[in-house]
Amino acid sequence: MNKKLISLLLAMMMVIGMLASCASKTSEEEVEAADTEESARVSMTLTLALPSDNFTEESRQQVEDALNRLTTAKYDTAIELKLYPRDEYRDAYMAQLNAITEMIAEEEAAAEAKRQELKELKKQGITVVETEEETVETVAEEETIINELGISIKQYPEVGEKQFDIFLVTNYEDYYYLIENELIQQLDGELSGTSKVLKTYIYPTYLQLANVEGTYAIPNNHPVGEYQFLLVNKQLVEDYYYDAGSLKTLLTCKDFIVDMGRQNIDGLIPLLGEVDAANMMYWGEDPDEWSIISSQITASMSKGTKRTPQSTLANATYVNTVKMMKELNELGYIGDGKVDEGETFAVGVISGDASVYDTYGDDYYIYIYAKPMFTEQDVYGSMFAVSAYSKNLARSMEIITYLNTSKDIRTVLQYGAEGIHWEYVDEDTQDTIKIISDDYQMDINDTGNVYMTYPDEGVSMDYWTYGKKQNMEAQVSPYFLFKGAVNDVNAQQVKDLTPISKDIKARIDAATSAEFDDLIAALKTEVKENEVCSALLDSKENENSLVNVYSAWYEDMNPPA
Repeated sequence: MNKKLISLLLAMMMVIGMLASCASKTSEEEVEAADTEESARVSMTLTLALPSDNFTEESRQQVEDALNRLTTAKYDTAIELKLYPRDEYRDAYMAQLNAITEMIAEEEAAAEAKRQELKELKKQGITVVETEEETVETVAEEETIINELGISIKQYPEVGEKQFDIFLVTNYEDYYYLIENELIQQLDGELSGTSKVLKTYIYPTYLQLANVEGTYAIPNNHPVGEYQFLLVNKQLVEDYYYDAGSLKTLLTCKDFIVDMGRQNIDGLIPLLGEVDAANMMYWGEDPDEWSIISSQITASMSKGTKRTPQSTLANATYVNTVKMMKELNELGYIGDGKVDEGETFAVGVISGDASVYDTYGDDYYIYIYAKPMFTEQDVYGSMFAVSAYSKNLARSMEIITYLNTSKDIRTVLQYGAEGIHWEYVDEDTQDTIKIISDDYQMDINDTGNVYMTYPDEGVSMDYWTYGKKQNMEAQVSPYFLFKGAVNDVNAQQVKDLTPISKDIKARIDAATSAEFDDLIAALKTEVKENEVCSALLDSKENENSLVNVYSAWYEDMNPPA
């Protein structure tokens, strides 16, 4: 062997030794990341399952083709789009997951039966020659086909029999079930890695609430709820020398409203319409019905704030608001909530989105009367999850990230194929779109981050400015995920509370403002002495009172650190 060859062999051995040494110091996470990166660009087909309000097989194929022109170019990933009518969607994806689970279970059972059979034969002294089936994972060579124009195009692999990738979770109960039964994959690693950009595109509260001992789905970012605004007329405040800083709540506006009513100004409505105390939550058979037991969610509260049920009459804000409405009604100073041409109002509470700031900001001081509030449906009603049977988690997350960060794919999935289902109103500005076919219709909250696509036909992307502001000012209710305090033990008492509440409410409504204070004092005594009311508000002896059932839930949801 010549010296050059020996030197070459020694050099190769040194390099191999160095590589082995480096490998021994590499963490499992780094190896996994390297494997993912290495395999990431293998041609792949993933499934995407969604509910649809209307589609045809032709429109589904057209949208799938349009999606694939984007995803294959960007990620070398094809999408098989699975659409289902909305009322069939949940059963369809559950059936798919269950079918794959059963298929795998049957295969494992057959393999175990075979192992037991061989074991039994050995016990009987029967020699069994086992042949090992070597499984070698290979990357198939990319196939190509020649299309009708004679152009060679890449052929993407078909979806496997036991493959199910990206799908939409549509409620909290399903989300929890899928997590508990290990049917969807945890995504925190991806959110800290290649998909961390999602944290800058999705409002943080969504991701915080999606974390149920880990994040297993990505909520679709959209505007939350609606505001109630208190509006106070700027010109009147200035003309009559009021301090605007002292008129930030409805109750502090009372004297101003009365003064404006006394001025008898033509076309002026002192108070736009009747107003209830903000964010009252009633405890009873029907949460939409008034009850003598209630809670009020104030603007400073959030998830984790303890808000125990109490007598409605113990709430000073509620009592004072009712009395104020009685006094203003008797003076004739409350309108019907509408403003006709030539009319204006001194004070009003209106509902709406953040566009109210622009619409009324020149003429009115605007204060938040009630904030938009996150609901379970906002967070868990439209979340992209990756099935436990996905071909590749990292590649699935690439598609989910794409749908949450890019206008091109987001608009296709929502509105369909350009030129077939929609077109730009002005190709040069691409500011708004026009729908040209109804063959493909989707709920905008189901198809990704709404801020990445057009709000509606003919509506500019600028519209989302209001939605983003709305989310920044939204709050999470202290009762988020609370299912109610009625159980089998206290159900009859809660039922008995209904006629008691109706009677009390009728007496409050019938009272004049002059009678009101004495009535409230008498009613407080009645409520305290009433067996049903006192039992449901008891925190010491009745463990199934509304107070204690709620408190037990609160302690479970907010364990001590």
